[in-house]
Amino acid sequence: MKSKKLVLPLIIFVLGCVYLLLPSPQVPDLSGSDRSDEPGDTWQHPDQKAFFTERVRSEVISELQSKFSLNILGVAIPSYRLNYRPEESYEFVRDQVKSYYLEEVVYPLKESLFINGFEPSNSPEFRRYNPKDRPRNSFRGRDYLSKVTLRPVYSHPLSRVLVWAGVFPSVYLVFYSIKRSLTI
Repeated sequence: MKSKKLVLPLIIFVLGCVYLLLPSPQVPDLSGSDRSDEPGDTWQHPDQKAFFTERVRSEVISELQSKFSLNILGVAIPSYRLNYRPEESYEFVRDQVKSYYLEEVVYPLKESLFINGFEPSNSPEFRRYNPKDRPRNSFRGRDYLSKVTLRPVYSHPLSRVLVWAGVFPSVYLVFYSIKRSLTI
């Protein structure tokens, strides 16, 4: 009887390990955009990418979420989106980056991709300015609607599996504690 109770947690543990050991997706390129070669976007932060684009937030986020994807046997594993305040871009992306929006595409317990966008024409900071006086995203002599900066956050596979392995005894102890407190 006890061995039957262990079968389901063992299956969940093995499936979780397979998910955690899948290769990490690469940082995608934003199609139809120009890749930035500014110093802060290249050699100073080699893990990051930045693009100048004419696309709005919803188009950028949906494309990057679909490209930053994991598949196992042809089945796409869903990712989650988290929305942050633009002020937090200094912590999550890098210091001295301008921001209008900051979102994160997350694979729980695995990796994530921070997407920071700066659209000066939509930014509340510059709405009181005359449209001619608003800052512009200029690159190679051309003005763009937005600049999108991508920062991936990866973790080591061994640390993922160790955290996953620690979840099971923790869940057992919590349920055991609740059960014990309810019977007293």
